[in-house]
Amino acid sequence: MRLFIATSFPDAVMRELTDRVARVKSRLPPSPWVRPESQHLTFAFLGEQKEELLRKLEPLVCHQLSAVGRFEGRLRGCGFFPNSRRARVAWVGVTPDEKFLEIAEAVRRAVKAAGVQLDGAEFRPHLTLCRIRDSWPPACIEIYNSSFSKLESEPFPIDHVTLYSSQLNPSGAVHTPLGQFALA
Repeated sequence: MRLFIATSFPDAVMRELTDRVARVKSRLPPSPWVRPESQHLTFAFLGEQKEELLRKLEPLVCHQLSAVGRFEGRLRGCGFFPNSRRARVAWVGVTPDEKFLEIAEAVRRAVKAAGVQLDGAEFRPHLTLCRIRDSWPPACIEIYNSSFSKLESEPFPIDHVTLYSSQLNPSGAVHTPLGQFALA
């Protein structure tokens, strides 16, 4: 089974973001936008794993997260990976960065202790909105930036992370929650 550990955000926050995306999408080149129901912040992608890992992983994640306190997060700002000149991913930020980084570090320590090899990519707190196949002209980069740079959602609680399985289907991945792990 394909696994990842992530957090999702309240429906009201995601509705506001989805509405903003709907207003700007038609003004930008066709690109695959992430479906709202698939939107989450991934702390660790574990890839294809055997079911036995679940029993081993649960106590390790619980232990590591026991030192990470609950907090309020926000969606704030936007950007591109790797950068706006060579944009391949358009994203919105999540804050406070240091708290999301703390969760990612704890989750990744637990996953490594369970014997899972992670890809080594640096964790950057963000929500991917779309993947850019063909380069966007500068005017489109500006449209995106003007639509999302001043984004600041209402605060929302971050009090747990979720272990998901992910099944790939022709219509997109289906994410199924397998368990939740509370923050301190």
